Amino acid sequence: MEELYLKEIELKDEKDVVDYINEFVRNGSVINGLSGATSCKTFLELYEKLQKQKNLKFASYNQEDRPPSLTYMLKRKSDERLVGTYNLRLNLTKALDDNFAGHIGYGIRPSERRKGYATQGLKLVLDICRKKNMKFVRLGCYSENIGSKKTIIKNGGMLIDHKDSLMSEDYYEIEL
Repeated sequence: MEELYLKEIELKDEKDVVDYINEFVRNGSVINGLSGATSCKTFLELYEKLQKQKNLKFASYNQEDRPPSLTYMLKRKSDERLVGTYNLRLNLTKALDDNFAGHIGYGIRPSERRKGYATQGLKLVLDICRKKNMKFVRLGCYSENIGSKKTIIKNGGMLIDHKDSLMSEDYYEIEL
């Protein structure tokens, strides 16, 4: 299995991030794990947004504002290719819980899927969660997304809720 690592996005990562986003666009695929990418017009705007998200304040579970979050690139050591992105919300809010959004959102670029990278990347993010003394994390995914469900379960995820709707969703918890 390829060796992977996480790193926060820096200004010097513009080319890699733009190439990553463009692959999703070319494939008509939704970009998960790169908080705010679709609402930004430039890399600099995205970078600044990610920096602001790190410094958001958490007041309480019932707050309406977003909690602070960190965004990581999942990179392959052998060639430094950006294979995925992970967004870690450091706290949950009622709105996130109600929408099955959870602590962690992630995505793997279309050309790198089905190689076990999502599972490895989630394990690395869970290690960060442990270092931040988090006791558990929650993750949601569409019920039809078998790959994401397997990724969460392989990392210790237990199904805690299910919502039937046009796009049915499952909600998992991983104890740390």
